[in-house]
Amino acid sequence: MVVSYSKVNSKIYSENQYNQPNIFLLIFKIIIIKTNFMKVYSLSHSARTQKLQIAALYVGVDISVEEFHPRQQTEASLAEFKKKNPNGLIPTLETPEGCLYESNAILRHIVRSNDKAEIYGKNDFEKALIDQYLDWNNLTLESVYVPVLLVVLGYAPYEKESFENALETLKKALRILDDRLKQNKYLVGDTVSIADIAIVSYLAFFFRYLFDEKFRKPVPNLTKYYETVANEENFKKVFGRPVIAKVALPLAGAKN
Repeated sequence: MVVSYSKVNSKIYSENQYNQPNIFLLIFKIIIIKTNFMKVYSLSHSARTQKLQIAALYVGVDISVEEFHPRQQTEASLAEFKKKNPNGLIPTLETPEGCLYESNAILRHIVRSNDKAEIYGKNDFEKALIDQYLDWNNLTLESVYVPVLLVVLGYAPYEKESFENALETLKKALRILDDRLKQNKYLVGDTVSIADIAIVSYLAFFFRYLFDEKFRKPVPNLTKYYETVANEENFKKVFGRPVIAKVALPLAGAKN
């Protein structure tokens, strides 16, 4: 019986193909991992970083955080970093396609990497609402976050007028959120969105150190909302068990 050489070759290739599936699977996985590689240069304890980590957990994307503080770098190291972000600021995201800066741009990119995820809204209007709250957060909570944090943790001196002005800005923002949450479990839609992720990432510090029972009394809806969202598993993986202050942390230099 004469067997065609091409048929023998085809059979051998077919057998080898099915006898070595793990090799091809491994190569495939390596390609996928390299394609989805994302690294954030930032400080892991920063709210800007934490919101990125939480969003990544919700959409099933792996990101690594490289601890990086621009002010602690050598001149050469900072010059190299500025090739990734010419502003020399954090957070900065490194991807196979290139680098991104501005935390909300990074946040959107991470969630868009999984087009089936709905934490960026289920329709165009929900997406617009989410963008609204992201921009609003930058102008309100984020604007007072660092000044208040530095004073509360003792890294900056307590100056009565400026600190109370920051608190008043904060209280106005909290009342706006509380009104929104009278009829809504979440800020947008019926599930957690990146609007919730961004805002709760900043609220976590305030609830832990500043928002005692007296402070929380005028905003009961916000308090309930915070407890709900902060107890989500993906939040606890980043922040741990939520802690709410019974008594605000005393401010060094402030007179009771």
